[in-house]
Amino acid sequence: MEERRVTKTKLIFGFLVALYASITCTCALDTISVNQKVRYGKTIVSSEETFELGFFLPGKSTNYYVGIWYKKILNQTVVWVVNPNTPLVDNTSSELTLTHQGILILQNITTGNVIWSSANSSTTSVRNPIGQLLDTGNFIIYEKGDVINQENPIWQSFDFLQNTLLPGMKLGWNLVTGKERHLTSWKSDDDPAFGDFSYGIDIHGYPQAIITKGRKVEYRGGPWNGVRFTGTPKMSPNTFYTFTFVLNKREIYYQYTLVNQSVFTRLVLQSGGRLDRLVYIDSKQEWEIYYVRQNDLCDQYSVCGPFERCNIENSQYCECLKGFEPISGGSQGCRHTIPLNCNSGEGFNKYTNLKLPDSRESWYNETMTGVECENMCKRNCSCTAYAHLNISGTGNGCLLWSGNLTDIRTFVDNGDTLYIRFSASELGVPENDEGRSDDEDLELPLFGLSTILQATNNFSINNKLGEGGYGPVYKWLHGSRAWRLHNEGRSLQLVAECLVESIDTSQVQRAIHVGLLCVQRHPEDRPTMTSVIMMLGSESPLPVPKEPGYYVEKTKQDTAQSSSSYATSSNYNEQNFSISMLLGR
Repeated sequence: MEERRVTKTKLIFGFLVALYASITCTCALDTISVNQKVRYGKTIVSSEETFELGFFLPGKSTNYYVGIWYKKILNQTVVWVVNPNTPLVDNTSSELTLTHQGILILQNITTGNVIWSSANSSTTSVRNPIGQLLDTGNFIIYEKGDVINQENPIWQSFDFLQNTLLPGMKLGWNLVTGKERHLTSWKSDDDPAFGDFSYGIDIHGYPQAIITKGRKVEYRGGPWNGVRFTGTPKMSPNTFYTFTFVLNKREIYYQYTLVNQSVFTRLVLQSGGRLDRLVYIDSKQEWEIYYVRQNDLCDQYSVCGPFERCNIENSQYCECLKGFEPISGGSQGCRHTIPLNCNSGEGFNKYTNLKLPDSRESWYNETMTGVECENMCKRNCSCTAYAHLNISGTGNGCLLWSGNLTDIRTFVDNGDTLYIRFSASELGVPENDEGRSDDEDLELPLFGLSTILQATNNFSINNKLGEGGYGPVYKWLHGSRAWRLHNEGRSLQLVAECLVESIDTSQVQRAIHVGLLCVQRHPEDRPTMTSVIMMLGSESPLPVPKEPGYYVEKTKQDTAQSSSSYATSSNYNEQNFSISMLLGR
């Protein structure tokens, strides 16, 4: 009888141990189910034991956090933190759990207060959610048994980048949802709270990688040239990772993937703003820097002025490009030695081994040939320079700049090629006494209007024009007068009277029509910039624009609106706003 009692006690004890294990999550599991708990001392480990999730202390900090780190590396290397901005003061009062709704929460056991939650991102209904730590370092939440949704989970940590870019993470934009993924530095090695620096893809003009401190650009990686960002000179091929840049109507992002799965590498935005590529050397059991994006003074953003290039080999590192001279009066930067006059004999000088200029005010086309690109720039007097967009394969693609060229540097070799516009006399070409041809007169305003339309069309991505909110051009195109006059066939009244005699009226009317299409209420009704250029350069029928997204009719109801509404807060005179087109230099 006594033996039976002992056996029964053991069974009960074993059942309780199993029950506790099912609730608290043991080290052997890579998943967490509904109502399971992860507390201090318990972790989740990926199936191949590459990554581990649990509570940790960063550096010399006395605060606790929940994060993901490399399991097989002795010196704990944290790659993602659940609660970077809300530290825990002790290791006993909090737990991580998964709810029936598929929401991951970190809460205080004593008070029940939620410290962090994935709720803002989890909107899909789910019957049987499960959380899993993958060997990529990604923590995902998906419907149990739904293998397809593991590729497109309800929630994943890879959507919320911090200071580390791991293989498979996307740095960039989802243009469908408007979601951006960028790196943010830690405040310090002891504090994973969001710091001052960000690294991401700027999509104004042709996309390029930049590091910012607040709103100030600190470093610019340059536009993608089909092989690499032009601010990074060509490096020797490596055997452990490859990288790519994706640009289409749905997504714009940079990503790298491992070739050799046994090698650990990561891209880290350090607390001081430096971007490091690190590789783990197993024999030394430490991380080594493979390369640093900011190598020298010339990598600082716009350290030299317009039409200057930074040459780190020179004691006077800023120098005018050939064919340019310093601006008098002590102003930084250079200007053409012989000014441009939009003559038909103007052409281009070739510059090699450069980091291409800031492309935030550029225009691009991915299918144009090199000849088409040169001709398009030559026909547009506002076009300052051009480059081939893709240096691999056939070298197709076109990138055009207007205005000043800034943040250029020289590389010893393996840089990119830029073609800059010069006057006919500078090139030794006889000038045409008649000056510009009729075609050039038409192309010049169109290029300027294209630039305006491109800036306006960016509204479909980030819903504002520039840092300061809605600009006057955007408001003008949305305004009741532009819309009304277009519908009445009187859109030329928008043009300044002094210019009416010197413009091609059909081209201007077409440009205004396209401008109204660019500011439609719904993004799907707005044309892409490639479509805009094609519309401006052809005579084919245009879609009929619907009511603009910013439509102002001064009614009694509008008058009663608060000063914070868009209808009454604009500080420009709509009746006096007109198009001015510069037809020469």
